[in-house]
Amino acid sequence: MEELAHAGEASEITPELLKLDSCRITSESNLPTEEFMMRFFGRPCFPRKDLTSITGPAKGGKTFLSSMLMACGANTAEDNRRMLELERVAEQPLKVMWYDTEESKQTTKHILANRVFQMAKGQDLDRQFFVFNVRAFTWQERQEELQVAIRTYRPDIVIIDGIADLLPDINDGPKAIELIEHLLQLADEYNCNITTIIHLNRTGEKSNLRGWLGTVILQKSYEVFVCEKVFGTSTMSVELSTSRKTSLDERMYYQVNDKGIPYAAKRPDTQPRNERGQFMAKNTDKTEAFNPNYLIDSPQSEQGWEWNLTKLFADAMAGRSVMGYDDLKNAVQQLSNIKQKQYYYKVFEDAESKGIVKKTYDRHHRIVIIMPPR
Repeated sequence: MEELAHAGEASEITPELLKLDSCRITSESNLPTEEFMMRFFGRPCFPRKDLTSITGPAKGGKTFLSSMLMACGANTAEDNRRMLELERVAEQPLKVMWYDTEESKQTTKHILANRVFQMAKGQDLDRQFFVFNVRAFTWQERQEELQVAIRTYRPDIVIIDGIADLLPDINDGPKAIELIEHLLQLADEYNCNITTIIHLNRTGEKSNLRGWLGTVILQKSYEVFVCEKVFGTSTMSVELSTSRKTSLDERMYYQVNDKGIPYAAKRPDTQPRNERGQFMAKNTDKTEAFNPNYLIDSPQSEQGWEWNLTKLFADAMAGRSVMGYDDLKNAVQQLSNIKQKQYYYKVFEDAESKGIVKKTYDRHHRIVIIMPPR
């Protein structure tokens, strides 16, 4: 009753209340506009005071993209602010920090001198780059020294390659949350963009960044770039797969010359042709044909058929309410006669987007699959 008696009275002004009130947003709040340092296909990206993530499978080109970002950002030559489809917004060069946790010192230097410096143009590039190899540090030291580096050198863009080495275990949820919150605070306090590089899980799905750390990064990042090698070719691709404001269908394709420098390439044609140059079906051997029991006619589709996804995944689940990701993949591939795992990932993503299957986590934070009631 005492609480009711004081209802409506002014609250006591406390430091906590003042701190909270300073964060209040109204329709008339006078806020600075977001500042983006790069464009990708003309779309703004790499904002200050926020996080960006670069992900992809092993050897998928993540460090190539970060090298392009470094060269594009720090290029001091006039009218040369572009690397393929990545373009610096400001005329003045940026200060870029590369915080390398993975490579040897010799490899870090080789990438800097023989790739980044060859792509970048201008003079005194070492003044624009702040490159640190911290592979020999402990994970605690890597966290501590990162803050020292940002506070001391005040870079515009910080590239952490790779973020997983700032934790003892990528599946330590509380530590992952604490780390990403700390990075957000650093980005805000020092007015920079912090770009994290992290592997995809073995599933290869674009939304499946490795470990609990990857889950937190996906939730908190402003945008996520996915790098991968086009299957069966020497062509690499970069896709802006997730962004809070930008929807982009284009991909950047490139190849690497004998000096290790990327150059623009067209989207590869992976469909085989016969001796007269005519397109052929990818699977002409009957033993490689898909199981017709899981195909349905679809005149509007390019190939004239589509997967019966509900039947396929229901049969693979075989009455189970939950199934491990890899177990389900093996069952679906065996039933459907899908041979290539990359193609399976596309089929799974299609089923997931239609709500036929859903990813969740068990109590050990392992990915499992369920089929929601329909």
